[in-house]
Amino acid sequence: MTKIVTIKAQQKWEYYFESRKTETALFKVLNDQGQQGWELVEVLYHKDIKGIMTWTGIMKRPSIPQPPQGGEGSPNLTKAAPLGENGAVPEQPKGFDLSGEEFQVKDE
Repeated sequence: MTKIVTIKAQQKWEYYFESRKTETALFKVLNDQGQQGWELVEVLYHKDIKGIMTWTGIMKRPSIPQPPQGGEGSPNLTKAAPLGENGAVPEQPKGFDLSGEEFQVKDE
């Protein structure tokens, strides 16, 4: 009997908000941001820190991992693959399919 375990990578999000004095002005911004992949989560009508009624749209989109920035004073965090005894990169462990976003453990 073969057992398959599926592990899905957890989705990470980035968030963004825009505040405008009028509903119409906020709609224009929301439409522009929607074309860039942002999804509207909530709209709030509230008083800002100056006491003025304001429309705020809260948006999210899937986060894309950014490679570490190299430069003066920042370490290079890229890891090299460990080498085997003969200097070659070792093969992937048997029983694991690490390609794609879903990982399956296979009995062999």
